[in-house]
Parts: sequence; structure tokens; C-alpha cells
Amino acid sequence: MDTNSSMGTLPTPCLAALLDHNMGYSVSARRCGAFEEVVAMKVDAIIINGRIFSPGVFLEAGIAIDEGKIVAIAKEPNLPEADEKINARGNLIIPGPIDAHVHLHIPGLLHREDFGNGTKAAAIGGTTTVIDFAVPRDGSLKKTFSLVKSEGERLAAVDFAIHAAICLEEHIEEIPEVSKMGAASFKHFMANPDGLPFIDTGAMLDSLNKIKEAGSLATVHAENESIRIHYLNKLKQQGRGDPLAHALSRPTIAEAEAISRAIMLAAEAGTPLHVFHVSSGRGADLIGRAKEAGLPVTGETCPHYLLFNQDDLKKFGPYLQVNPPLRTKADSEMLWKALAEGNLDVLVTDHYAPLRAEKEKGWSNIWDVEGGVPGVETRVMIAISEGYHKRKIPLKRLVEILSTMPAKIFGLYPAKGNLQIGSDADITIIDLNEEMTIKAEKLHHKADWTPFDGLTVRGLPKLTMVRGEIVASEGSAWGKEGYGRFCPRSMKPSATANFP
Repeated sequence: MDTNSSMGTLPTPCLAALLDHNMGYSVSARRCGAFEEVVAMKVDAIIINGRIFSPGVFLEAGIAIDEGKIVAIAKEPNLPEADEKINARGNLIIPGPIDAHVHLHIPGLLHREDFGNGTKAAAIGGTTTVIDFAVPRDGSLKKTFSLVKSEGERLAAVDFAIHAAICLEEHIEEIPEVSKMGAASFKHFMANPDGLPFIDTGAMLDSLNKIKEAGSLATVHAENESIRIHYLNKLKQQGRGDPLAHALSRPTIAEAEAISRAIMLAAEAGTPLHVFHVSSGRGADLIGRAKEAGLPVTGETCPHYLLFNQDDLKKFGPYLQVNPPLRTKADSEMLWKALAEGNLDVLVTDHYAPLRAEKEKGWSNIWDVEGGVPGVETRVMIAISEGYHKRKIPLKRLVEILSTMPAKIFGLYPAKGNLQIGSDADITIIDLNEEMTIKAEKLHHKADWTPFDGLTVRGLPKLTMVRGEIVASEGSAWGKEGYGRFCPRSMKPSATANFP
């Protein structure tokens, strides 16, 4: 079947008319008015009785899927015949969520997570695509990228992309070639998170210029290293090794200064910029001001910054040691507001989880513990429960921050992050009213703990589909290791956010 019809995206008014008049359409239908002939076909699967989020609107309709692509959206009587029929039972159907910031494959630390296990947990949690990292501590960026890609192709149960980290100045010259290999972005550490090498500001400007030439995207871990080192040494001299000391060593000003500097450098180079794991309201405000100035700047935050603050360190201690650290309750509320109103664009997990035994030693000396929390399985349910039900963030906006915007920012749109004809059949069905209390022992990532243990959530993923194949259903992983495909960043303007 031809899934590359010249029909393209049917205009929303036309789509609404088709559905209102109990009509259907397919990729092989002619581009015309609402009452044109629909060509009969036999497809791999149809989903019926759903409330579908198709670009900009919710539709009471069904979806036809063939050869991994969406080929029709219509009322059930007008859907084509299919080998398999899936009943959504009136539940919400959204474009497959994308977790654009995970750490699943870290050589030497695969006891914490790997592509196979991590992507299965992601699928159970409703995620259809993850973006991992190639971080060369030494040696070639190209070689590291190839190795991570190979591991993903061997083990991933959902689709994946890869960010490439610029850790050494010699990596800058590899940017053009790694960009052609499909890197989702090029990451810059502006401070030392956990012993990783990083380049200075001058070299970072060189890197941004090279990224601009390659037509790619710059990303940053935004903290000021000088401030971090100063307060780290000062706190150690005071004999501080408690969990709060770590947070105090990386104050809000360290993030705010680094975000401001990154924005200025990106503006100087003319490079689109995305800020990873924003932890403070001040940081989100800086990104919002850059947007108002017309700069191509986007940002993300994580569930742990939204649900926890420094007061929670008394209870959770080293388990909530993350980089950047937790802030205040007011910061958490400002981050929610930034997500709802558009100063921040994406909700990610930054999934990276030392095991319980590795975290426990931080109670006596926080400097001995690596940062990181698990979250790849719980992101979507937390977004629906805490965002939609508790804070009344519209579902349309939640679909944007979970699915559409990460696809646009990282060059995966419209194949990903979108339910329209010709898009990948990456689909998640969500029961908005089903409840569950999160328990660490019932989750599927390798980490034997979660900071969200005991949290009751409302709104659960019921079925996850990647390119037309069910990879998870009702809390169980169905996807096979190696099914996931590498998704290179597209350089087509239609595949990215509104960057000049």
C-alpha cells in the first residue's frame, strides 16, 4: 500500500466535515472536498471507539494502520477492513509520547539500566520513542555515537534517537560528520555533573558555530562551574556532607547565569538552543524572555523538579540528589506554570538511577553519591494525574509537551509526535480515570526504588504501539528487543520547531 500519498495532511475543517458526515478518508483518497470517494482497502489493524488527538483537535473516531503508518482516520463504519481490531473503549488516543532525555546505555554501568530493559519500562509507561546520549569520556565522538546506535538497534523495544555530547575540543571537528549520522542534538556540559569532562566557554562558542554550519541543534546542561567549585570547597571546609549541602553547592544563580550565557552564545552563533533539565523558575523565565525576543530557544524540565523540593531532602536524602539540584516549592510551582504557558516546552525524565545500595551511602557523605533518579516508566501517568487532573492543564497542552514539541525540537516531526495520515503509527491509549498507587516493586526499570513510591496517580497508559506493533499493554511489555529503530534527526524545516 502507498503510504506516501501526495494527499499530505488533510486540513482540520475538512477532516471535521468528513467525520461529522460519517465519512472516512485514506491515504489513497484524492485531496478534495468532504464528500469525495473513499477507496476501499484491507489494512493491518484498526483502532475503534477512541477519542483521538489529531493535530489541534480531539475527534471521536478510529484509526487505520498499515505497514507501520497511519493510513486513515474515520468513523468506524467507514474504516477499512483489518486483520486486527483494537477497541479503545472510549479512551484517549494520543501521539506516542517521546522521552527526549534518558540515560539507558552507559558502558560500565549497565547494571543500572540498558536499552532493552529501559525501553520496555518506557513502553509500559506509554512512551514510544526515547532519546539517549553518546558521551565520549575520551576518544572519538563518531565512534561512541556508532557504538550507542548499535546497542540501541540490538536491544531497544521502542524507537530511539541519540544526543551527541561535546566533551573535548577535538569533538568539535566531528560535528559535521556526526550530524550527518543523525544526531538529535549536540550537548555541552557547562559544569561538571559527575566527573565528566567539559569544554570552556570559548570552545563552546566554536562548537555552536560548527553546529550552525551543520544545521543542527545545540543543547546544554546549564550550571556555572566556577560557582559550583567555589561553594563545593566552602561547604567541604565547613565539614558539610549532608544531602542539603549538595543542593547548596549548586545554587539557583549557577543555573541562571549558565542559561543566560548559553542564550547569548547561541544568539551570537545563530544556533538554535535547547536547555536541558531546567530546575528553577528563574531559569524558565530566562528561556521565556529569549522566546519573546524572537530567539530559537526551548527548554525542558522533569517530574522530580515539579513534585519535590529541598524540604523533601530531609526524607529522601541522597535519593533526590540530582544535577541541577532541587529548588524551592515556589520554583516547582513556577515550573508547572512555565510548562502550562509555554516558557518551557517539554517534560522529560533524565532517567538515570544508581541502585539503592549505591544511593544509601549518601546519607553519611553526599559527595560520594552520583546524581540521578528513575522515571522512564512514570512520566506520562504523572503528567496526566498532576498536570491535567490536579492543575487543570489542558490535554492539548499536555500532548504538546509529551509528544509534539519533542518531535519538532529534535527533528522527528511529522513522522513522530503526530496522529495524521502518513505518520508513524506511534500511538498510546490512556484511561484518564483509572488510578494506581506507584510502588517500586511493581515498576520495570532496573532501579530498585523510585522517589514516587506511594504516589497515587489518575490516568494510566493502557496500550502502547510503535509503528503499528503493540509493545506494551495493561502494564506488561510485549515489544521485542531489537524492534526499535534509530530515528535520525531530519533537516527538513517541517521536521523541526519554528526555528529560523
